[in-house]
Amino acid sequence: MDDVYIVECAVTGPSGFPADRVVEVAVCRMFKDGTDFDTIYDSFIFADPLDLGKDSLDYLQDNYGITAETLYSAPSESEVVKEVLAKLKDKECTSFNVNFTFGRFLCVEPWDLNGELTLFPSIASRLPMEYSKTLRDAYDYVTPGNPMDVKGDTAMDRCLMSTSIMMKLRQTGYF
Repeated sequence: MDDVYIVECAVTGPSGFPADRVVEVAVCRMFKDGTDFDTIYDSFIFADPLDLGKDSLDYLQDNYGITAETLYSAPSESEVVKEVLAKLKDKECTSFNVNFTFGRFLCVEPWDLNGELTLFPSIASRLPMEYSKTLRDAYDYVTPGNPMDVKGDTAMDRCLMSTSIMMKLRQTGYF
């Protein structure tokens, strides 16, 4: 196995495309032996709050701490899609919940990463059921003490938590 790329997103709702969209994407690269990692990419994506609507803005604030102001100054969606594809093309990727991150968002328009990368099983699939329901629970269970010093819930915060779990699973032979 080569290095593994862990991908997490901040989205406007839980339903997936076309009802919801990605407004932040973060990528970390974990070395194949699980001993270290690099942050590879993190970007918010421009979205007009008037187009998103109150429900989506509330969801972003409540789940990720993202405000409308953050989205105003972000690069365009097409620019971020192009940059993410350049980072992930022909790579081995996963996320805490692959079905959610890729199945509902990154393998559909405008991302359409189908056939561009190899997807590994969800990180959550390697954990006991009682700890795999939320990323925060899994992170606290697998790597107690907040080793990544995560303070929020942005896509990068989520990516760091997922990477920390993945590193521990790799080091212990569970992934």
